[in-house]
Amino acid sequence: MFENKKQHPLNKLKVGFSFNLFKHTWTIIEVGEYSWDTGNMSVEYTIENGSQRAYLEVEFYRGEFEVIYSEDLALGTIDLDEIIEDNFFNFEGKDYKLEETYSGSYRNMTTFTSTETLTSYQFYYKNDCITIEKWSDGSIESFFGKEIKPKKITNINTL
Repeated sequence: MFENKKQHPLNKLKVGFSFNLFKHTWTIIEVGEYSWDTGNMSVEYTIENGSQRAYLEVEFYRGEFEVIYSEDLALGTIDLDEIIEDNFFNFEGKDYKLEETYSGSYRNMTTFTSTETLTSYQFYYKNDCITIEKWSDGSIESFFGKEIKPKKITNINTL
């Protein structure tokens, strides 16, 4: 699977590692870990390229890496219960369909925060994804992203 022996598994990167994606060099500034009630785990990297901050969520599933690149999305006030009941979310004139709902826990592995629980709702329109996370304290975070092929992440450099 890894032709280049120096290639690191995408779910094992660390703070300070850098890589190329979308014609930019990104540096990992934080690592978080999700433990989903399905038994799966995923790693979320907070990444910066000098002018932008984004996120890369990586899950190793059925022998392959699934990767979602996302950025913060300000949705304002939303009625999450209504959106879930309707099974879709209209954003910028496109109907994003609720396709995945996961409950689990999250822990920031960089700052070693206490474990927090959440439910994650993923709405898709083609390859675009809106993720809405509802945390146990009632707060809501949202992200706009897209699934990307792992091979788009190149030139991984260690510290």
